[in-house]
Amino acid sequence: MDRYITKHINKLVLDPNNYRFIDSKDYTLVPEENIAEERIQTRTYNLLIGKNESLIEDLILSFKSNGILKLDPIQVKTIDDGRFLVVEGNRRTAALKYLYNEFLKGNDVGDLTETDFKSIEIVQISDEQPIQHLITMGLHHISGKKKWSPVNQAQLVHDLRFKHGLEEEEICRKLAITKHNLRRSLRVLALIECYKDSDFGDQFHTNMYSVFEEIIKNTKVKNWLAWNDFDLKPDHQENLENIFSWISKEVVVDEETDQKITYEPIITKSHEIRELSKFIDDEKAINEMVEARSITAGFVLSDAVGESRLLNAIDNVGKEIQQVFKFSEHMAQDEFSRIENLKNKLEKLLPSNNASVEIVQRKASLYFNEIKSHFTDLHITSYRKLENIDVKHLTRVNLFAGGNNTGKTSILELIFLFTRLNTIQSLVELEKFRGRFFGDFSSRWFDKVFVKEIKLRGEFNGKECELHISKFESEEPFEKSQYLNSIISESQIEDDSFSSTIHLFANKDPELYFEKNQFLCEATFSSPYRFDDDLLRRAHGRAVEEQYFERIIGFIREKMDPNIQKIEMINIDGQSRFMVSASNIQHAIDITKYGEGLQRVFEIALLMGYSRNGIICIDELDSALHKSLLIDFTAFIQSMAVEFNVQVFLSTHSKECIDAFVENDFPDDELTAYSLTEDNGKVECRFLDGNKLKRLVESMNIDIR
Repeated sequence: MDRYITKHINKLVLDPNNYRFIDSKDYTLVPEENIAEERIQTRTYNLLIGKNESLIEDLILSFKSNGILKLDPIQVKTIDDGRFLVVEGNRRTAALKYLYNEFLKGNDVGDLTETDFKSIEIVQISDEQPIQHLITMGLHHISGKKKWSPVNQAQLVHDLRFKHGLEEEEICRKLAITKHNLRRSLRVLALIECYKDSDFGDQFHTNMYSVFEEIIKNTKVKNWLAWNDFDLKPDHQENLENIFSWISKEVVVDEETDQKITYEPIITKSHEIRELSKFIDDEKAINEMVEARSITAGFVLSDAVGESRLLNAIDNVGKEIQQVFKFSEHMAQDEFSRIENLKNKLEKLLPSNNASVEIVQRKASLYFNEIKSHFTDLHITSYRKLENIDVKHLTRVNLFAGGNNTGKTSILELIFLFTRLNTIQSLVELEKFRGRFFGDFSSRWFDKVFVKEIKLRGEFNGKECELHISKFESEEPFEKSQYLNSIISESQIEDDSFSSTIHLFANKDPELYFEKNQFLCEATFSSPYRFDDDLLRRAHGRAVEEQYFERIIGFIREKMDPNIQKIEMINIDGQSRFMVSASNIQHAIDITKYGEGLQRVFEIALLMGYSRNGIICIDELDSALHKSLLIDFTAFIQSMAVEFNVQVFLSTHSKECIDAFVENDFPDDELTAYSLTEDNGKVECRFLDGNKLKRLVESMNIDIR
């Protein structure tokens, strides 16, 4: 059992094998029997304080100003000579040793006194739990705020897994990390060990970690290496040696002059691995990259990149032609001549048999063939005002309640974006809705409003998933005139990664690059403030095809208007409209002539079926609905969610809507309610499961808003 004791600063021995040092070029493993030797302690002390005490300046200032705070005591274990080896708090111990030396010299040590150095409170860790101090360090320096470098974090995880035999689940639980991050750390560290064992191993330094991590993250590069998860190493040795040479300096001897020539690495940054992945199977482009010692050279020569550029260029031509049509009334003879010249150039691109060139829009594919479970938990790291929020215990129907501007809509948007994975067009559409753009969407505006990264993780269908969307300045070789910024969307499902990048320009349409768009599942978003007629038409088509459309009309007829006979989609002057036939009117009329409540029920019901085996996000469910309808409609939503295997996320600030879910007599085992509140700018999320919510509402008429 751990116990608190007080000891003189001279009784504390610094740990030369601390994980903080693993990435230092001066680090060497010290046998336990040599740890307390003076020369070892001097070297460890110097590593900790840095040149001119630069690595402990913050601690020196804090100790001088505040004394020794007891909020985070130094943790130690006993060594043979009666002294104590520091296992957590080495940097603080080094700072106190420095200040004690200053005190003995008569120099200023602030508020510290001799008693402070003679009676330092420490925690003696029990020898019966030899790995407990590793867990403590992990909580401080992996999960906590005082993070080590990624190499050091990975090494601790590795030692817990293989040296001390902890199972993955136990490590994740103890260190509060995900299994995905744990496995990625182990793979990256294994690849680094392969590099250290190679001819280039002496060149490794901590800053290279992100390059190795990107190699492991990038599915295409990992497959090219034939990465073996069982043995934690690549099976394609030749490709491994090649990529190691590309990230390293190479020294060659000129045959004519017999002089040594040093070539700088071809790849030094993680984003260059992503560029490499675009042409890694193109032998011609790879050879050009190696010959020129430049990834740009390979990128430019690549057929794959060229195809992407071609498709992007054709898309841009199509968009610009639409603009010409829009303003064609302003055309004069000079413009007609220019159009004729452009027409001649385009005709030269056509094959001799005059077959038309058609660009087929590449659609996203669903990652899972079968959905046995949906989202079970989410951790929102960053999205708008939402920061470090856990949304746990998600069930079939999840209700988010709260006052205005507490983040209800933001949570629904984020969940919807999560299902879109790397499909960056979904983010663009979301910002268009938020900015109330119904036509052209300015790149300048998109660049201006995207100011904060989007980052979250969660578990879906039993798999750990991540999404990270961020803005950066691209170093890729393209025309940078009027270039604004780039946005990259990176998603991960266990070991599979997907990414998309969009380049924004002030004077032309954005350029979008991706290898494959991937969705987690079907997903829809319903809001009283946004309308997607194309989606509604597709949802109607599926409802008719799968023969549940009449059930929707039956609910509307029974619960809202008994006169309604049918609702049909009819094409009028090239426009598809929903027309309602009713017994009390002579002719069918457009559905928009009915109240917003009926339109909302119609839309949500159609989208429930369209979201089969996926999710639906319904913002402000109660908007435009009379409270007398809420009990029946919430039960209808819950029944459709079960029938179509849909996970439902809803927001409301109406107490009547919350009560309706409790009072509708639908089983509450798959209902969870969340209350969003804001305190001093920090949004908090707490949950009540359906049964508990029901008991509280019935007993004390609780309002969770």
